[in-house]
Amino acid sequence: MIIRITWALIGLPLSIPELKWLLVGQRLGDGFTMYRDLYDYTGPVAVFFYKWLDMIFGRSRWVHVVFSTLLITVQAGMLNGLLIRNKAYAENNYLPAFIYVICMSATMDFFALSPQLISVTFIIMALNHVFRRIDNVITDELFLYSGFYLGLALMCYLPSAVFFLIFLLSLILFSSAVARRILLFVYGASVVVLIIWAYYFWFDASSDFFYDYFATPFLKEKMWYVNFLGLAKISAVLIIAMLLGVSVVFTQRVTNFQQKMQQVMLLFIVAGFGVLFLNSDLMTADLVFFVPSITFFLVYYFLGLKRRVWKFMLPYGLIISLLVYPYFWVNSEVLKNIIVPSGGPKPVSKESLMGIGVDITSYENYDIAGPFLDPFVSKRKIDQLDYFDGVSGLYYGITSSEPDLIYDEAEVVSILFQRFPKFAKAYEQSAANHYKKISN
Repeated sequence: MIIRITWALIGLPLSIPELKWLLVGQRLGDGFTMYRDLYDYTGPVAVFFYKWLDMIFGRSRWVHVVFSTLLITVQAGMLNGLLIRNKAYAENNYLPAFIYVICMSATMDFFALSPQLISVTFIIMALNHVFRRIDNVITDELFLYSGFYLGLALMCYLPSAVFFLIFLLSLILFSSAVARRILLFVYGASVVVLIIWAYYFWFDASSDFFYDYFATPFLKEKMWYVNFLGLAKISAVLIIAMLLGVSVVFTQRVTNFQQKMQQVMLLFIVAGFGVLFLNSDLMTADLVFFVPSITFFLVYYFLGLKRRVWKFMLPYGLIISLLVYPYFWVNSEVLKNIIVPSGGPKPVSKESLMGIGVDITSYENYDIAGPFLDPFVSKRKIDQLDYFDGVSGLYYGITSSEPDLIYDEAEVVSILFQRFPKFAKAYEQSAANHYKKISN
């Protein structure tokens, strides 16, 4: 709470992905259906949270910050609890929860309620079952629940599928997993996908769901909010913490079971790098997948310090660095592509906007009132306007929006007006590619 209040007083910049998640919640909170009436590829479980937060509290980024704080607190408790139950360390303590919270303050995007952060919650829940199985707890439910939780993680953020493969590999390598239980693991994840597919099938959006969520991230060009070099600079202290922590694998003696836990968490780090290379939008929020493993190893490192001077200086030095380091990057050029620029024109009253081909930052001072959010997905929908199914699919999302303004950077409004003449009668052109609702 102290860390986040300090950031609030200093001024926490609004990132472009965070603005997009707010817009997703606002659009769905107005009664529209994801993928059918909003063209984007954000995960269905994540958008469920965004929708209900908007319906209850309205569009407020500070509500997202508060709930991300609560979620991180829950994650810290779950991680600390599972490490105590599985006797990860020689002594039981609350150091893992403390380190986890500190590491979750290492970059600005960790303060946002990102799909990545929500996904990590279910990954930690699955990790508990994997550790129990390695400890020779043999029940079918462990495999089923692990798959179920990882299915939820995958439905929050698609690159989380890497953790499904890593945990499956861990079960095969570090336990006597028979084929039947492996199938239960796969079945648990499949159930989640089938339930969500059935939900969108009910709203006639199942094909849109599969294409937009599963196919689009691999078809669209990768969005570099920050490049790998910039990511390394921003996460320099986290990298140092990870290297210090991982060094215990070569320097400390542990039990056979603890060694297997360390091997699983090393694979956890490999999965984190897999996410960085497979995702379609590289951003600092992706670093959240490294935090559980960094916490796990860093606690080993701190507990293993012998010399009194290092035992005092290193933990305090690293913790202070993790907290202070992000402040140096607030106004840096490295983050210019991920921060919503301030100082734009603000309307006298809050107006709604349907943007077609516009940058997401155009919505900073407007309510979203149209289905066109992601340019790549929107282009696919617009290209279908020459077909009856495409027009019928767009009908509800267009005619029920009633925006005050239309910004048409893609120059396709003339086609929309031709296909939906009743909708066209409500607007007049106010500038080049700009249209305004006619006042009655």
